[in-house]
Amino acid sequence: MSITPRDPREVALRRLVRDARAEPSPDLDWSRVEQRLLQQTKHAAPDAKRSLYPLAWGAAAAAAAALWLVGTQSPRVLSPVRPSEVASVTSAVRDGDQLAIGSRVETTAREAAVSHAGRAVWTLSPNSSALLAGRDERITVRLERGSVLSTVVPNPKPETFVVEAAGARIAVHGTVFSVALTGGHVVVQVREGVVAVGPISGVPAFLLTAGTTGNFAADGRSGIINGRPVHESKSRPTSPHKPTPGRVAGAATSSAVPPVASAELPNEPSISDIETGIARVVDATTDCFTRFTQSTDTVQITVHTALSLKILDTGAVDEVRFLPPLSPPAEECAAASIAEVRFAASKQGASVTRVLELKK
Repeated sequence: MSITPRDPREVALRRLVRDARAEPSPDLDWSRVEQRLLQQTKHAAPDAKRSLYPLAWGAAAAAAAALWLVGTQSPRVLSPVRPSEVASVTSAVRDGDQLAIGSRVETTAREAAVSHAGRAVWTLSPNSSALLAGRDERITVRLERGSVLSTVVPNPKPETFVVEAAGARIAVHGTVFSVALTGGHVVVQVREGVVAVGPISGVPAFLLTAGTTGNFAADGRSGIINGRPVHESKSRPTSPHKPTPGRVAGAATSSAVPPVASAELPNEPSISDIETGIARVVDATTDCFTRFTQSTDTVQITVHTALSLKILDTGAVDEVRFLPPLSPPAEECAAASIAEVRFAASKQGASVTRVLELKK
């Protein structure tokens, strides 16, 4: 039996094929289509001598069934992430010099860092919040929730970076340390350098050096330092490393200068008194390093050293140590100059460590 181009079956097949081609290419579920076709072939296997049009009709019917199956599924919309959005998510460093004073920085599942070029970087841990409270000669961060890790560039100026948490104030000279608000307490961990801890409205009561952990009351007046309970009136600087004694030539001892009556003296010099004396020590050390270090116009020499001082109750310097040491001429010069520096008198004296960066 012949089929002409005007045969109704031929016309219907062409119309069906044309309509199928006009549809946009769907995202077919080929496994379901394949199963459907296999079921059809099991029920009616084509005879070799039969016309090819029933096969065409079967293929067209399968295509129509596939279109119907796709149409009955819920459409799935994929929204590609823009490269700029990815960058904003993965890069969580903000320019602290562009933030307005009083700006709040908050984190959720990821940490965020705020950088002040050449001065400090403070990083909030996840689920934390802090305010930028000041940014003049001193950067002040007010921790509201969570914890913050701060890396401060060493600077001869006192208190270049301050973290306020609850009622406590943590001031640094140049160091790496973290502050956390936990259960109404302020936890301070010092990795490098020295930090001073005390009440916001009072004089710093505690000095913490590298390797020291302090768990303080919210007002910063008492706590536990390396497992030892301390109080504002009984605090002493803590030092995990005892430098090899090195007596400064010409330094006065506790008996050389009679101290003021102990009832009128604080247990140790205040942080402001210490920083005033340290500024003179840094100037003297820098001058000696410059004088006794050879350099050229094309080569600059930079030395990082930790300067440790033992301050007597009279305010005189009894011991000084550079780790790593300076050249012998520079260190002898610095020791002689430091011996002339006097700190404020106190009942107990103090031990101080500062990280210095010396350049020539």
